[in-house]
Amino acid sequence: MNRSSLRNFRFVLLALVLTIPCFSAAGYETQSFPTAHELFSPLQADPAEPHFGFQLGFPVSHTAIARIDIGDYLGLYRWALDDVGVLQLNVGGAINTRFDATSSHNLQVVDFYGNVPLDLRIKWFSLRSMFYHDSSHLGDDYLRENNLVGQSNSWEAWRETLSVQVYKALRFYGGYQQAIHTKPNWSGRKAIQGGSELYFNTSEKSFWHSYWANDVQAWERSNWDVTWISQIGFKTGDAFSKGRGISYFVQFKMGPRYEGQFYQNKETIWGAGLKFVLSDHLFQASPTPEIRMASPSEDTP
Repeated sequence: MNRSSLRNFRFVLLALVLTIPCFSAAGYETQSFPTAHELFSPLQADPAEPHFGFQLGFPVSHTAIARIDIGDYLGLYRWALDDVGVLQLNVGGAINTRFDATSSHNLQVVDFYGNVPLDLRIKWFSLRSMFYHDSSHLGDDYLRENNLVGQSNSWEAWRETLSVQVYKALRFYGGYQQAIHTKPNWSGRKAIQGGSELYFNTSEKSFWHSYWANDVQAWERSNWDVTWISQIGFKTGDAFSKGRGISYFVQFKMGPRYEGQFYQNKETIWGAGLKFVLSDHLFQASPTPEIRMASPSEDTP
């Protein structure tokens, strides 16, 4: 996608947003500050997906590492598109860190990530059009240990991801990215992505939901070498893993690293961790407790 095409795409999206009538689609209503995860569910195995989590990793032939991630999405406004579907504007952000998990506990790298997703949902299909910024910084301890001088590493990109939900048990997605500006300048700015998520327990009455998620990405900057992540785990929570809860998982990762400072480095790493969904609807009032009134017959001995 060149810059001219990108400008045209933005114009079409803006025109669509400004001309959308405020109708009530089946199951959706036009509203402010809607739930952020309903139309386009977070990608379970994508490490760039904003989330709260902690992970221990054991790279093959390297020292153990630890990751602490902080991030989430906020729904800003939702437009119901009559009987067609629904469109929603969100904002998201994350801080992704990686530490040496040995006795030093030194910070290796921290990436600051911010995005503005526009989600379109039509029945089983969800399209996320997103502009994002990523800024990667080496830790002070890492710089001292390796006698390095810190350098700026950041990029802005446009990302398109199409997801299809096959009933509740199976999901497929695929997408394309185009970096618009990079610092320093990269030789390759395109990327492709694909993945799947399989849920083994789809009952909304259950409080645990097991899953298996796979994500593959390949950047032109890394000579199209594929990074593959396979994650299996289960989540404790209600509403079929869409609401609050904790995910417990183990995963395998192989290929170029995602951190901006290390995208030319490859690794094979086993890991285990936790992910937290603190709220599926920010700014939502707590439910009012039901008060059961005693009937006259119950008051009578």
